Amino acid sequence: MTDIDPPNSRLIHTFTVRWLVFLLGVPLTYAVIRYHVIQGVEWSHFPLYIANKGCSLAAVFLIAGSYLIGKVLKIYEREPDKRRILIKFCGLMGFSLAGIHAFMSLLIVSPYYYPRFFQDGHKMNLTGELSLLLGVLSLWCISITAITSLPVMYNAMGADRWHRGQRMGYSALTLAAGHVLVMGFSGWLSPAGWPGILPPVSLLAFIAAVIPLLVKLLRPTLPASARKLRSRK
Repeated sequence: MTDIDPPNSRLIHTFTVRWLVFLLGVPLTYAVIRYHVIQGVEWSHFPLYIANKGCSLAAVFLIAGSYLIGKVLKIYEREPDKRRILIKFCGLMGFSLAGIHAFMSLLIVSPYYYPRFFQDGHKMNLTGELSLLLGVLSLWCISITAITSLPVMYNAMGADRWHRGQRMGYSALTLAAGHVLVMGFSGWLSPAGWPGILPPVSLLAFIAAVIPLLVKLLRPTLPASARKLRSRK
């Protein structure tokens, strides 16, 4: 998921699996420490409630990483083919984890797990509906980017349309930032109440989603021909 030509190489390699283990393992470990160890959430809630938090944060990390690798993160700078594989791998794995997060969330959306989303009578309030709407729209945008990442799509769509499809990931990150902002903003303002002074997962996801957007905003835009030339070096 990037603005360079998609590689035809397979995506599952030892190095990509290592990155997945790291970018998924860190958020899951953080969620376990913050919610189970420090806050005291019962371990019976790990399979969906806590694992869902880890998956959601990992999804944002992976999607954001797919846009930062090669721009800010000079990973595999001397191995461009390897870098392109990692970029695409991060984007597609981020999309898959975002889908898992959406499905897991639907399974547990209730006043018990998300009381701030509901009002009296167990009817969802504006915060809940707006947060879910932004999440659905974000998943829709990133699904377009994922579909255009299929090898056949580059030739079928042409370079310009393919690049536009890939850049839909930025829209997905914007909507994801809005999704967690609406969901958790009130909790961000009370750091004294954070378990172990550890920031909420929603705040970390917001920061991770905003960083690629800021990079895109501040980074000079290159003409399409220059991008293509640089990607082939």
